[in-house]
Amino acid sequence: MQKMKILTKSFLSLFAIMHISSMSTKNPLSLLLFIVFIYVFSKLHTPKAEGNIGVIDPYIAGVVSGLFSIFTISAKYHTILGGLENKLFCLVILLLSFLGFLTIYYYLMIWLLQICEHINIQGNYYAPLWIPIATVFICMLCWLPYFLYEYPGVMTPDSINQYAQIIGAYELSNHHSVVHTMMISFFYNIGLNISGNATFGIALYTLFQMILMAVTAGMVIRTLQCACVKNIIIIVAIVFYAITPYNAILAVTVWKDIPFSCFLTIFVASLIRLLIRPGVTGPTSVNTRLKPFEYFTIIIPYIISGIMISLLRTNGWYAFCISLPFILWVYRAAWKALVPMNICILVIVIFVKVPLMNIYEIKQADFAESISIPAQQLARVVVDGGRLNEAQLEYLNKIMDVSKITKVYQPDVSDNIKNLIRQTGLDYLESNKSEFFKNWLSIGINNKKSYFDAFVDQTNGYWYPDIEYEVGLADGIYDNEFGLSWQPVIAGNAMVKIREILFKLSEMIPLYGLLWSIGGIFWLIIVTCALCIRKGQIANMITALPLIALMLTLCIASPVAGEFRYAYALFYSLPLTLVIPFINPQKW
Repeated sequence: MQKMKILTKSFLSLFAIMHISSMSTKNPLSLLLFIVFIYVFSKLHTPKAEGNIGVIDPYIAGVVSGLFSIFTISAKYHTILGGLENKLFCLVILLLSFLGFLTIYYYLMIWLLQICEHINIQGNYYAPLWIPIATVFICMLCWLPYFLYEYPGVMTPDSINQYAQIIGAYELSNHHSVVHTMMISFFYNIGLNISGNATFGIALYTLFQMILMAVTAGMVIRTLQCACVKNIIIIVAIVFYAITPYNAILAVTVWKDIPFSCFLTIFVASLIRLLIRPGVTGPTSVNTRLKPFEYFTIIIPYIISGIMISLLRTNGWYAFCISLPFILWVYRAAWKALVPMNICILVIVIFVKVPLMNIYEIKQADFAESISIPAQQLARVVVDGGRLNEAQLEYLNKIMDVSKITKVYQPDVSDNIKNLIRQTGLDYLESNKSEFFKNWLSIGINNKKSYFDAFVDQTNGYWYPDIEYEVGLADGIYDNEFGLSWQPVIAGNAMVKIREILFKLSEMIPLYGLLWSIGGIFWLIIVTCALCIRKGQIANMITALPLIALMLTLCIASPVAGEFRYAYALFYSLPLTLVIPFINPQKW
């Protein structure tokens, strides 16, 4: 019976791998893979290996492997089916593939849970302040060539739109975060007053953003020190921040997503600093009175970062609100400090979002922007020739020109469909929001596959690792009517080639590519949360909740299937995420 289980699991695993990789059944590597699976499962089914499995391990591994298997099948079912159309055959192949992935992910998780039980990353109680300070200067030095090459900074159409608002060519709008626009304006006007040169003004903001990123990296390093993390891990974290190409290019790119990612990282760091503070996460507090320096290392960073993540991006506000009840519950022992901190954040954010923006008549993002995925699903029904009755078709024609949908529809980007709505039906849509959702629901009931495919194509880059998208390819200042131009201080073919090689390495080096994968990092966060649950460290897990909440908001309303900058916070906070399951409260 044992041998039959091993053979069955090996065959199902092989079946799944072959179908997702489009490997031929005649490929001799299939026999090698089968033998490898038999060997691995034989080792995993020994009394010694099974004896190390904890009581809760099968449940944790079952949930995580089930989640990963659903993600894999959902993202790759077209590849797995290979063009088959017979419903019975398709069902059998998907079922066998699902069981195969479930088996692989399950035993990988069992193995990880056992391995991580013996990992100890703490033990360094020597935490000199010069290391995080040095981190700031190392990052600035490593990013300097990018700044000089991209001088005054990378500006795409979004950045140029904000610049137009700053100089008064366009009216102020919160579509690109008016708070970020004001940040740019502040440094731009200082630079303009000093030099009379618009280029220098933009460069001054870019320099500020580089400093913000470098200081954030320094705060992460200091947080790791406070958690007594070993020096080798701290060194790896510094190297990650300083030399990973996407950190350098995004440091000089004028997008709201960059400061947003910094502040979300600071927010997570503040939660970890609360976590490692004695007496904060228990049901009652032993000694929660704050020391004077903690106002500068915990309270002020928490409040400022909470305000900024809520104002820089709309989904940041939602992520904060989703996380807040859990944060208050976990850190309830320190409620005397935490409640005023969060009230301060809520009052300031709501004041800015409602009365202040109303007073200055700042335009908000339109309703079409918030229904990216539902709009894509409706368009997909038309593209697929789905089932629509006359009333439903008449409604669709009220909000967009149905005859143009097939020509402009892009499965992974919703901009064309949103613009189609803006051309003819935005006013009607804004006035009849409830009618939109009623029709969306009724149409979806008869077109489930189209809705499912549209959702997957619009979001898969955020929850499945093997999805292609561009990272860091924007260069210089895009064409514009405002006289801004790219003025590199250092240039030449050598710089172009070096940059090109650095950004292609992720496509050539195994494992390194996962460091560039949104879905891969998201899976890693899920694994770290699973490890926290296994250890009974719910408070540790909560520190990653803002990142998970951010990903949930992207899966609900993302306009692009895999936009790296939207999820950049996951990458910039990665050194913190990796250590979350392995840290315990320590005395500073």
